[in-house]
Amino acid sequence: MKTRTKGFLQFAGAGLVFLLAVYWFMDQRAGNPDYTLPGGPFGLIALVAPGGFSLAGLIQLISGVPFSELSDKWNSLKAWQRGVYGLLIVAAAFGAVIGGFMLYVFGTAS
Repeated sequence: MKTRTKGFLQFAGAGLVFLLAVYWFMDQRAGNPDYTLPGGPFGLIALVAPGGFSLAGLIQLISGVPFSELSDKWNSLKAWQRGVYGLLIVAAAFGAVIGGFMLYVFGTAS
């Protein structure tokens, strides 16, 4: 199976699990604002683990490089290229965090 196909399946499958987990948590918080995840910090890790796995699939889908070989490809770039790509990745991550926060705020607002 091609790397991009594997990446898409990983992104879609784990992403669906992550979205369902976040939806469930938001639904619990909407019903009871004092709701906390069972298990404390370990519950949070279990909640976001599918999201990380999904992001690894997205990286494979976009780059076409298996996740295990990504470090070698990154190190083969010139320093200025790593800087530019790094800034773009940080900006995209910041936008995703802000977007997720806005979805959470608007989703739980009464």
